[in-house]
Amino acid sequence: MSENREGTKGPAAQPSASLPGGEQPRASELFVAAAMVTLVAGLVLWGAIPGEEDAPLDVGTVRAEKALDAKAVPSGAFATLVGQPDPSRVVPLYGMGPGREQDVLLVFRDAPCLVLHCRARHPLAQAVYRHRPPLKGQPLAAEEFEQTWQLSGRIFDADKYSDPQLCGSGMSIQQLAVEKLGVAAGESVRVLAVGTTPADLRRSGQKAVLFGVAMTLVAIVLWTLAIHGVARKRNPRRDADA
Repeated sequence: MSENREGTKGPAAQPSASLPGGEQPRASELFVAAAMVTLVAGLVLWGAIPGEEDAPLDVGTVRAEKALDAKAVPSGAFATLVGQPDPSRVVPLYGMGPGREQDVLLVFRDAPCLVLHCRARHPLAQAVYRHRPPLKGQPLAAEEFEQTWQLSGRIFDADKYSDPQLCGSGMSIQQLAVEKLGVAAGESVRVLAVGTTPADLRRSGQKAVLFGVAMTLVAIVLWTLAIHGVARKRNPRRDADA
């Protein structure tokens, strides 16, 4: 009986921490994870806290044609544009699939290279859906589009504009403008994000700061675990005594 009891004492009775290939992550893996999270947190915070000199410009009210001039209206500036939208050139963006009212893209009659991105609840988008013909070949009832509209938002160059609805379409704003809105290939396209305000920009910045802070806390935890793992590796007797 005593021999059997002694026989049970072997590698199987050793603590799991001393076994090779344990479930605990190695210190090197923790260091790599901590470095990656720190890098992400730093990039998020660096981009979310602009200086005063980086504050977006507000150019006020301008004609739609003037918004095509990058010197007069820089990319990222806020503006109120005056013009007549063209309801005959419209691209609906289906974020959740066809059959639901979603965002729309259209252009001004006097500035066909300026794409208007209207959210589904914006009055212009609602007007587009009300007057959009159910069947091809039917005339548009465009009474609302005979009047001049004032649309406020933020101006972007086509290559600097991104939006989840556009990602869902699988095409860039430049491709949509050429293939769906009749813009000539090679023409420089700009976008007005209709309804975007400086307050929206501040809220986005605040969310980014909160995310960056959360990532920083995660990085601190990972660095702590990594340093603790190195200390345990250098002092194995302390773990054994514990």
